[in-house]
Amino acid sequence: MDVGIGLIGCGVMGRVLAKLVSNRDPRLAVVALYDPDPRSVEATRATFDDVPRVHRSHQALAQDPEVDWVMIASWNCFHAEQAIAALDAGKHVFCQKPLATRLEDALALGEAWQRSDRHFVIGFTLRFAEHYRRIHERIRSGAIGRLVSFEQNETLEFNHGGYIMGDWRRLRHQAGTFLLEKCCHDLDLAHWMTGSRPRRVASFGGLDVFTPQNESLIEKIGRDENGRDAYRTWPGLVGENPFTADKDILDNQVALLEFESGARATFHTNCNAGIPERRMLLNGTEGAIRADLVAGTIELRRIGFGTENERLDDTSPDLHGGGDLVLAEELAACMLGHGVPAVGFAEGLASTVSCLALDQAQDEGRVVDLAPIWQRVEGALEGGGVDRS
Repeated sequence: MDVGIGLIGCGVMGRVLAKLVSNRDPRLAVVALYDPDPRSVEATRATFDDVPRVHRSHQALAQDPEVDWVMIASWNCFHAEQAIAALDAGKHVFCQKPLATRLEDALALGEAWQRSDRHFVIGFTLRFAEHYRRIHERIRSGAIGRLVSFEQNETLEFNHGGYIMGDWRRLRHQAGTFLLEKCCHDLDLAHWMTGSRPRRVASFGGLDVFTPQNESLIEKIGRDENGRDAYRTWPGLVGENPFTADKDILDNQVALLEFESGARATFHTNCNAGIPERRMLLNGTEGAIRADLVAGTIELRRIGFGTENERLDDTSPDLHGGGDLVLAEELAACMLGHGVPAVGFAEGLASTVSCLALDQAQDEGRVVDLAPIWQRVEGALEGGGVDRS
């Protein structure tokens, strides 16, 4: 059984994952590419021994008879349109996060997926990291009792933040909001850990660092050992000055969430952190878990006299905790007909809804009740938007 893969969006994320997947088994091959930027196309073609053919449109790639699976890693604003074209052409789809940048597009994608009999996998890499799988297993086993409240964050190293603020992701019409583009899989983790979805949300944020008034921070911090300016060490095809580039996303945000399960949470993100973290502190009726993906640490302590911390540490080789390798392995198995996707349209839709509601709360300065939104989306997916197993 040979499986042909077509890649739409040939940036670094797309080409790296496609290479990881095709390397898992000789029966998997990247046979076709589409990207409007010839630089990305040539870099991707050079990645593979058998040079894939290049299509002039995503529609042409979707119609290619030698393509069985379409992998989408394009700008977020194109995800839904390209995934719908692939599903309607009878292809299975892997799509990088987020699902879509507008609820209407997400619902249209849901309709396309439902009328197909194809697999749909979303690139929530953190779901595949051993770090989070260990935490989820301990919660599900009842190790801390019922989850009552938790804190969650993603604070970025300053060069990482500078990259985003100078990249195509800095504009909402291309990428969606910062929360949707960067943190949608953090929100997916919150859904996963609670086995629930948000009932009410509020959010506060701003663009306080990456403004022209703070451009002097580049000179103040100076250059790295390779002579690269502060905030501009990450490679990219856009590479605008992160302080002076036009942008309409936030560089810091704090969210408040109340889940249908009764659990309550905070989520904090910041693009200019002296101490980068991806941390969770989960409090239950019988114990707590404290964990940080960046440090690779997990601690669990039961409530009681004389209890001690149980260490469940893992090795986190990168910012995704090794999840990309596991994702590639499980996606390859799915492509070959072994197993089903760990995360798919349902999880992508739930995360999209939550992020959009949080940004609505931020933009409008109010608490948003999600009940009418969930009622609207229920019809887009049989059984609702979140796996409650």
